[in-house]
Amino acid sequence: MTKWNLFFIGCMAVALSGCSSVTVSRDYDLSADFSNLSTYAWKHAEQPRTGNARIDNDLIDARVRAAIDAELAGKGFALAKPSAADFQIAYFLEYKQRIGGSAVSFGIGTGTYSRFGGIGYDIGISDYDEGYLTIDVIDPADGEIIWRGVGRRASYDTGKPAKTTKIVNMAVARILAKFPPVK
Repeated sequence: MTKWNLFFIGCMAVALSGCSSVTVSRDYDLSADFSNLSTYAWKHAEQPRTGNARIDNDLIDARVRAAIDAELAGKGFALAKPSAADFQIAYFLEYKQRIGGSAVSFGIGTGTYSRFGGIGYDIGISDYDEGYLTIDVIDPADGEIIWRGVGRRASYDTGKPAKTTKIVNMAVARILAKFPPVK
């Protein structure tokens, strides 16, 4: 394999990995004291049903919960009984249909003796699903959200269990990367 082939493959890998990234936004209560949090419990023992078979998926639920548990444990938080937890955790999954476009292509052609010619263009438009994963940190005393992280990316469904697990783990890690917030 030549240097140019390796360079091209490397560039394509970087470009394709950028396409699968998760865009994250976070918000939190500025008056909340995150320094005294050490234990958490799940707000819902079972994920509330939405009536959407794609969202009401026990396999996805297990993946999301495992990923959140692993991320929180890695940050030093311990799972506790609901009555003893410093905070509660909940998540919600949603899909929205989006319309996207690809790059515009242009072409210019000329005919014999410049009698015929033309300019053409093509815009690729397609629809896709965008998955939203929202993770809430809730104050158990009053039930108010004190921190929220939202990750979105082109559909979380892949049809391949190992890849879906990897995407969920990556999304949860990106969402919880700045929890608890540093003031």
